[in-house]
Amino acid sequence: MTKDKQQMTNKLFNLAIIPLLIIAQRSPLDALIFNQPPPPPDKDTPGQQSDSGTRGPCDAQPSQTDNELVAIVPAIEKTGISLSETHVWGLTQSKHPTLWFYLPATATSAQVAQFSIENEADYQANFQFNLPQTPGIISLAIPANEPPLEPGKWYYWSLKLYCQTPASAPNFFVDGWIKRVQVETPLNGNTSPEKVVIYAQNGLWFDTVTELANLHRQNPQETETAWANLLESIGWEQLTKTPIIPCCTLEKQ
Repeated sequence: MTKDKQQMTNKLFNLAIIPLLIIAQRSPLDALIFNQPPPPPDKDTPGQQSDSGTRGPCDAQPSQTDNELVAIVPAIEKTGISLSETHVWGLTQSKHPTLWFYLPATATSAQVAQFSIENEADYQANFQFNLPQTPGIISLAIPANEPPLEPGKWYYWSLKLYCQTPASAPNFFVDGWIKRVQVETPLNGNTSPEKVVIYAQNGLWFDTVTELANLHRQNPQETETAWANLLESIGWEQLTKTPIIPCCTLEKQ
C-alpha cells in the first residue's frame, strides 16, 4: 500500500470511529427522566409551590417578572370530591435532606427568614437563616445534629419570609411535604451523574435535585440540558439560567 493510500485509509477510519467515541462518551444525564411516584395520601395542608408576595413584596418597586418565591419541588394536581388541589411533595432517602428554593429580587430585603419542619406526631423544629442580597436559587440543608427523618413518615415543611419584624403573617410563603424512603439501590462506585440517574429512576426528588444542582454549579454547560429538563418537569424551566447561590445555614430558634 502506498503512503497516500495509507493516509487516506487512516483518515477514513478516524472519521468512522469519531461518532462511536462521541456516543460512548455521552453523559448519563443526557437522557435524564424523573420517575414521578404516585400521589401521596391527602393532607390537611396540601402545599403551595410558589408565592408572589400576596401581602406585598419587600421591594418598594417590585419587578413584574421576578417576584415569586418558588419551592423547587413537584406540585401535583389532585381532583377531590368537590375541587382540585395542588399537592407539593417529594421523596428522599437522606436522613438530613437538602431543600431548594428560588429567592426573587422582591424578597431579598426580607428582614426575617424562617424554615420549619415537623412530622405528624412528635417532632417540630423551627429555624432562621440570613438571606443573600441577590436573587437566585438557594439550598436549606436540615442540620446533621437534628433527629434524622424516620423512614415511612411524612414531614411537613414551610418557608416564611417577613419584610419587617414583628409581623403577624409572612409576606412570602411556600410549604409542602417530604417523606424518607429506603431504596435498595447500591451507589458505591457510581459517578455523580450516574447517581442523579439512579435517584431520578427511583423517584427520589430531593436527592436528584441536590446531586444535580451541585453538579450544575460546578459544570453548568455540561449539565444545562438535564437541569432544564428537571426544572421543566415541575413547571419552572425559566429558572434554568438562574445562578445557584452559596446560601444558607439554618440556625435553630
